[in-house]
Amino acid sequence: MIARSRSLTTNTGESTSRTAWTVALGFAIGLFPLLGVTTIVCAILARMLRLKQTAIQFGNYAALPFQIALLVPLLRLGERITHAQRFVFDPPALLQGFPHIPESTARAVVMAQWHMIAGWALLAPLAFVLAGLLAQAVLRRRERGGIVVGRRAA
Repeated sequence: MIARSRSLTTNTGESTSRTAWTVALGFAIGLFPLLGVTTIVCAILARMLRLKQTAIQFGNYAALPFQIALLVPLLRLGERITHAQRFVFDPPALLQGFPHIPESTARAVVMAQWHMIAGWALLAPLAFVLAGLLAQAVLRRRERGGIVVGRRAA
């Protein structure tokens, strides 16, 4: 005999909607333009908000290709928002200055990071909503398709 599963639940009893929005939060944070920060931020937020680590980290890692692809577009968006001068990427010049980077170059790199963060701050809410709606649709379709997590044979 098959036990009835609760509507829109995962195997831990967490609602599909909550799981979808947890994944979306991880995705939005995962787009943050400073590499290496998002895993820790997601872990802390999940702990503070009592969210499932697996769901938030899934969203975070799903965002990784987008995080890398959006570095320059977020920089340009941030420059546009703040009306800043355009940061010029010149890797040979940066590498030539190592290990003694001029203070002006260091300042320009830090400002470029702030501009990427400003671009992310504008994009993140939209990414959160879109990822949440997509995750809800996928999880609900999965449940309706008969592959409900949490069904067990009695």
